[in-house]
Amino acid sequence: MQNAEPVRALVLAGGGAKGSYQIGVWRALQELGWQPAIITGASVGTLNGCMFTLDKAREAEELWRSLEIHDVLEIPETPSAEERNRFLLDVIRRGGLDVEPLAERLDDLIDEEAVRRAPIRFGLVMTELSTMRSVQCPIEEIPPGRLKDYMLASSACFPALRPREIDGVKYIDGGWRDNMPLRLAADMGATELLGVDIDGIGIVRPNNTGLPTRILRSHWDLGPTLDFDPARAARNIALGYFDTMRLFGRCGGTAYAILPDQDGFLARFAETYQLRLAEVNARAPGIDRVERSARQRAGYPPPFAPNPSAPTRGALAPLELAAERLRVPEDLPYTPKLLAATFMGSFDKDPADRFPALLSGKDSSLVAERAMAAAVPEEFVTALVSAALAEMPLV
Repeated sequence: MQNAEPVRALVLAGGGAKGSYQIGVWRALQELGWQPAIITGASVGTLNGCMFTLDKAREAEELWRSLEIHDVLEIPETPSAEERNRFLLDVIRRGGLDVEPLAERLDDLIDEEAVRRAPIRFGLVMTELSTMRSVQCPIEEIPPGRLKDYMLASSACFPALRPREIDGVKYIDGGWRDNMPLRLAADMGATELLGVDIDGIGIVRPNNTGLPTRILRSHWDLGPTLDFDPARAARNIALGYFDTMRLFGRCGGTAYAILPDQDGFLARFAETYQLRLAEVNARAPGIDRVERSARQRAGYPPPFAPNPSAPTRGALAPLELAAERLRVPEDLPYTPKLLAATFMGSFDKDPADRFPALLSGKDSSLVAERAMAAAVPEEFVTALVSAALAEMPLV
């Protein structure tokens, strides 16, 4: 007897302007052929999820690439001091900012009847203000003609935004009580879950569904919750795309999207780096613990983590950490050699120059440099990577 096909659900968390990341996730999933039968969302995840349900990914991406704060919230563009004070008093008196511009956008983008007919089932969560109870809303339980109200309620990030009143009851952002509605997806019949966490405000409940679950999170800061900016949106879309491709094994790395290593550069780098680290550890015993501390603090794996992708990710980790330290752009794909070359071209003053005693034994400041490395281990790793790459041909 053949196993039944999984009922896949995409679960989109809330996070305001960070929601652009989910556009890149969806684009990658479509390329990979991973099609959900169910989409659930909280807050901005509700808005993105509804667009995906309607097969409006292109329109959603165009929206995010042009979206500015005035397209979402009703705020004065260039207020005088008097107008600003009057505006702030009105915001306090009314209990938050007005999202009427967003409501008008929904009128143009969301066809409720089409959502109800769509092959992907849609659901959202919102929070009842008076009780702070999470309200789970599959599309079938949303009264006809009220989808827009429910979406705006799910997105009402109180106290910054005004509560949404539905039939005399005030509701606020679904993320306040359930920012990653995995349980709703399970209750709607999902047997496999993919969650997209964008570090929004609210509560992410423990996953007690018992279902196979994968969670996507960015290594990078996706920006402020209410800072809608087209340039940041474009960057976050790229990050969502690459992170999804990494989750499905189409690229490597931890923070950067690393393409296949065609010429064995990564193995040569790993060997050179480990030799340099051993040399430094001979001069300053225990410096290897500083190196491990830098990886842990920055969220990178150890050199030999016990999982199938560990040798590659572990070898890449110091190079990625150093690239991050020197702000090598994170929204582009790299081969290991290209990332190394980009890193080496990103500074005027060599990071290795900060640690001449540790790296070369050139002077008597070993104790001071050892203390500096312990205080800022990421700088030490960056210097060590630079010293290792200086011994290797990059062209």
